[in-house]
Amino acid sequence: MNKDRRQFIKEALTGVLSLLGLGFLVPAVTLLAPSTSRDKELMFFPLIAEDKVPRAGVKKAELAFTFAGHERKARVFIVSSSEELAVFSATCSHLGCLVNYHKEKHEFVCPCHGGRYDLGGRNIAGPPPAPLSRFPLKIQDGTLFVGVKV
Repeated sequence: MNKDRRQFIKEALTGVLSLLGLGFLVPAVTLLAPSTSRDKELMFFPLIAEDKVPRAGVKKAELAFTFAGHERKARVFIVSSSEELAVFSATCSHLGCLVNYHKEKHEFVCPCHGGRYDLGGRNIAGPPPAPLSRFPLKIQDGTLFVGVKV
């Protein structure tokens, strides 16, 4: 009778450990396996009318769009110069605080930990590990559109 009880406990323990192993293995495989269904698609959403885009300087704007039934909003900065037009996220790459534009210094400053970015979005001081995110843009039918991966 001891053999039967020991054998039962061994088999039960093996079964439980196998199930636990599968519980960890299945999510790991789905995370590492390439999947096209998780790839995000670049879609363009209207930001502001073309005549509201500054000829030179920085303008704060709010990107608001609805995708898959969810409304999303993001604060952005439109940076315009004689050479180029760019749209940057107002979210600091350090901890996600919203940066502000300081007109006197001609730079973006994060109020949380003093991160600073130049007008090209590059980090120039402080703890931010990366530049500000730059959005793809296009002007079509008199409107500035911003590209977002959704």
